[in-house]
Amino acid sequence: MKQTSKILSRFEKTRLIGTRAVQIAMNSPPVIDTKGETDALKIAQMEFDQKKIPLKVIRELPNGIIEEWSINEFYII
Repeated sequence: MKQTSKILSRFEKTRLIGTRAVQIAMNSPPVIDTKGETDALKIAQMEFDQKKIPLKVIRELPNGIIEEWSINEFYII
């Protein structure tokens, strides 16, 4: 059972989208239909909005416990 909040912080959101945009810019294939879009940042935002980003959020707690969250587990505000 996870101890931290199910709410994705704005910093985690920014990190996910930015990291994914860099991957797409370096020719990683998108996991969604881009509908002709070529801008890596917009594609990453579209993946985030559809909860299809293939990345995980790692949260390390002060007591040494490490939690791994996928995008589908979060409540996105």
